[in-house]
Amino acid sequence: MAPDRRTAVLASLCDADLEVLRELAGEAHGHPAGLLAAITHAADWEFRRRGGIDFEMLPLGEAISEGDLDAALGLAVAFHASIADRFKHPALVRKMIVGVVETISGTQSAH
Repeated sequence: MAPDRRTAVLASLCDADLEVLRELAGEAHGHPAGLLAAITHAADWEFRRRGGIDFEMLPLGEAISEGDLDAALGLAVAFHASIADRFKHPALVRKMIVGVVETISGTQSAH
């Protein structure tokens, strides 16, 4: 996901959805930590950007080891499916998670 597309998706999320995303990533113990770190970093980055603190977003895939990549990609899909009802705009959150998956895997999704 190109940085401008990634940041556009984050900007489209409401504050409540960003907060839920950050909270749920923090509560998801026992899962690939790199994926959760990437989701948390993206949400934190957007909150700070909205607050006027602008800095470069770190590459999201760097937090995930090669050995954890398949598990992280599977978790990203399951993570969204299991929590979609917690968001005001689940389709936008799904788009953000798909973007994280694309960034991590280096592929473009048809979604």
